[in-house]
Amino acid sequence: MVTLAALENRLSLIEEQSYYEILRVPSGAPIGDIKAAFHDFALDVHPDRFVDAAPGDAAVAAEIFKRGVEAYKILSNQKTRAAYDEGLLAGRLRYIEGRPASTPPEARTLTLEEVALRPKAKQLALRADRFIAAGRLEDARVALVSAIQEDYDNDDLKERLNALYREIAAAPVSLEVDYRRGR
Repeated sequence: MVTLAALENRLSLIEEQSYYEILRVPSGAPIGDIKAAFHDFALDVHPDRFVDAAPGDAAVAAEIFKRGVEAYKILSNQKTRAAYDEGLLAGRLRYIEGRPASTPPEARTLTLEEVALRPKAKQLALRADRFIAAGRLEDARVALVSAIQEDYDNDDLKERLNALYREIAAAPVSLEVDYRRGR
């Protein structure tokens, strides 16, 4: 079962996400994909999964689920989806009929340390953050892999590692050869 820390992390991020991001579908997704994505979302955080969990876990899951239901209702109706898409272009992340939609928060990407959940993973993620800031992507990759070994169930860290792999792959390769070291 999902941990309370993971649920709280997901809830804190949900205010900064569009309905498409909440359901993890592209903006042009057909209705069938939206329905399938909502089904997967519901299996993950439906309040019935947390009946025997601590009250805090159930309450956090219920809040996440409410936002997912809101996203599904808007995106599965062509009329409200079109209005939502228009508002999204203007920077509004939510569509609530009769009320003005919220404006997007200031764009801010969480650091790897903030995404990590366990103390050891936070230490390793902080190292990865520092390596990235210094442009040492390979060292950052090693530190991030170690952080994921500590936070093995942290999907956000795994997504960040995949992004780092893409960045490493896109980086220019140095063709200089150091003959003294055989490289």
